[in-house]
Amino acid sequence: MPTTPITAEMDYVSFSISIDGTPLSDTYDVLSLEVERAVNRIAKASFSLLLPVGQGNNQDFAASEASTLLPGGAVEIKLGYNSKEQTVFKGLILRHGIRTAAGQRPVLDITCQDEAIKLSLGNRIRTFAEKTDSDIIASVVGEAGLAKDIAATTYQHPMFIQPQANDWDFIVSRAEANGMIVYTNDGKLMVQKPTASDSLGFEVDYERHVLAFDAELDASFQLPSVQASGWNFASRQFAAGNSQEPTVNAQGNVTGSSMADVVGASDVNLQVTGPVAAEELTSLAQATLLRSRLSLLRGQVTFFGSAIPQLNKLITLQNFGARFNGEALVTRVKHTVREGNWRTEVGFGLSSESYQEKRGRGNSSTPVISGLQNGVVKKIDEDPDGESRIQIEVPVMAATLWARMGTFYATSGQGTFFMPEVDDEVIVGFLNDDPRYAVVLGSIYSSKNAPAYTADADNSTKAFTTKSQLKMEFNDQDKVLTLLTPGGNQCVFSDKDKSVVLTDQNGNTVTMDSGGITLKSAKDITLEATGNIVMKATQGITATASGGDVALKGLNVNANGNIGVTVKGGATAELSAAGNTTVKGAMVMIN
Repeated sequence: MPTTPITAEMDYVSFSISIDGTPLSDTYDVLSLEVERAVNRIAKASFSLLLPVGQGNNQDFAASEASTLLPGGAVEIKLGYNSKEQTVFKGLILRHGIRTAAGQRPVLDITCQDEAIKLSLGNRIRTFAEKTDSDIIASVVGEAGLAKDIAATTYQHPMFIQPQANDWDFIVSRAEANGMIVYTNDGKLMVQKPTASDSLGFEVDYERHVLAFDAELDASFQLPSVQASGWNFASRQFAAGNSQEPTVNAQGNVTGSSMADVVGASDVNLQVTGPVAAEELTSLAQATLLRSRLSLLRGQVTFFGSAIPQLNKLITLQNFGARFNGEALVTRVKHTVREGNWRTEVGFGLSSESYQEKRGRGNSSTPVISGLQNGVVKKIDEDPDGESRIQIEVPVMAATLWARMGTFYATSGQGTFFMPEVDDEVIVGFLNDDPRYAVVLGSIYSSKNAPAYTADADNSTKAFTTKSQLKMEFNDQDKVLTLLTPGGNQCVFSDKDKSVVLTDQNGNTVTMDSGGITLKSAKDITLEATGNIVMKATQGITATASGGDVALKGLNVNANGNIGVTVKGGATAELSAAGNTTVKGAMVMIN
């Protein structure tokens, strides 16, 4: 026989509130009491106390001054009938408020939450390596000192980051990405798959038990199937993961897959910019379809108070019609006690929106890191994955990442190759706002890392300067391009002077200008070729040595003048040969 909200022993409602193990004083009149648990939310409770009349002046608030009701006190609330009570909440006092009006006794309002509230306080940054999501969640919960029951996941992340997110948001988002729900159970954090079969054996009959009922069958968000795909930059192809029809609780007489045809929805493709592994994509696709199916039937049913309903358990709805009868998945339980009456409201089904979507963060499966961030270069070589990334530290994340380096031209075996220096400051963005997939967008100057040049109003100078002071300067005002080395070698291309001048550190120059080409050397000029050296001029060729000889030497030396040949010696002249000497002419004149 299933249990029901109505039992034989329901003569009167009884409850108890204990603070730090001590029952609340009976000098307080409890006006109301509420306890609410829900999946992906931290359990909370509140109660309002009518303060006793104070004795003497200004004593009406004396009861509020009791140390037992200060924030931080450990609260336990029990509910039942005929003094047979069960615990429905354990947690901490967080808020202590007073309200009153003239002529009325003051009311003390106490607000409590499960101890897991500590997970929601403050943003944290953590980096995890070679861990599954269940390992990551267990580590975070363990640091908070909470008991836990976490279903195991299988995919091991090479690296994962919690980016300036509070622990609760981080845990819920990672649980959702694996098709799990998060809830608290009196100080224990539960991360589990939504059950499809774990029934409480608790039946709610519309004709006998129900005080209120509000439910809907909504086909709006029923998806035929889901594929998640991510761009793998190593293979330059999409990796994909596909959903399978999930097993869900047996409620109603229609299925989500059949309702997907109502709006004619096509298969959904979740596009992820980063190189997400196929196993992770499959998990994301499966989780999305599961959330869709659990949003088909949603609602709440209210009945006489019972402590039996628990989150992530099934209760049986009877006589609600074929559309809603069956095993409903409990996703919210709210107990209300007021004026001696105890009511329990049970919510079933899930929202089609993910936890991140409800917070305006899109469909990301993890807390996002928005906007651009400052980074500091730590290493530019030895990328462990061989993807030409550089290692950076992002101070705001207190994390060290391997980031892809953006450049204005990159292709296989070609492109630009300019890497920042170690300790340089860079600007970093993240693909899909996912902190795992960093991209360096560029380097930036500061007073510490000042540029090698000072800007002028006309912005006339552009330049490249390396750490060894190799330079390429562009002077837009004079239209001059200069290449320089730190040793003093330079090449100047000048439109202003209509010249190209090549100068080395030894004082040698090659000048090309409107007057021709001039070679100057502080020492010798040597022309050497394995073939011929040919000198041609449309006018004359002059060879002059003001302080030395001019020597021509070869196997044969030919001097040929189309009109004449003159050989003169200022002092002597000699024409001789080791063999025959021939002098010919139409007329030979000697002396």
